[in-house]
Amino acid sequence: MCKIVIIEDDIDICNMIKKFLENNKYSVQYALNGIEGINLCKSFVPDLIILDIMLPGLNGDDVLQKLRKFTNAPVIVVSAKTMVQTKIELLKIGADDYMTKPFDLYELLARIEANLKRTVDNPYQNNNTLIYKNIKINNSLVYINGVLVPFTSTELSILELLLQYPQKIFSKQNLYESIWNEPYAYDDDTINTHISHIRKKIKSITNEDYIQTIWGIGYKMK
Repeated sequence: MCKIVIIEDDIDICNMIKKFLENNKYSVQYALNGIEGINLCKSFVPDLIILDIMLPGLNGDDVLQKLRKFTNAPVIVVSAKTMVQTKIELLKIGADDYMTKPFDLYELLARIEANLKRTVDNPYQNNNTLIYKNIKINNSLVYINGVLVPFTSTELSILELLLQYPQKIFSKQNLYESIWNEPYAYDDDTINTHISHIRKKIKSITNEDYIQTIWGIGYKMK
């Protein structure tokens, strides 16, 4: 049974989501502030985290950055903020998905299932190894020149897909529909942000530019 942590200061929303997800066979716990949420994630070790941004005390942005220091579990951010720039900034610091309040519970469930499919059902978690030049992925861990580099689940899924088919040019629509398992909504910012983040992590270890932009088409491995 997959485990989910909800970090949300509205107890009614917590109970509503918890009941709904438990009815769909998930094990769910929640915390009402950021500090409790971080501690709960350390002890409960969830497969996925639902994080509200507007939290008392430690805000959601800070919670997200602290979570990324010890877990690569997918994080779905929920917020009343609708600005595109807010979404981009959250993706840059480690969010895997973003939903705007109010949201439909069945849409939340679909996003949970899509994110978990990239981690829990990931074929590279079964002692398989994927190697491309100086990048090695083993059991969902990414090594670049032998150095372990932390990647979020979404970044890992994109990198794996590119490495599996290094000669293939992936359009943004290809990438989006392969990773998120939902129709492409012309959301270029999401793909651009994740590709940029992957590049920065690779460049932190090596000067080689592994990902090539094919202007007007998409991306491929060099």
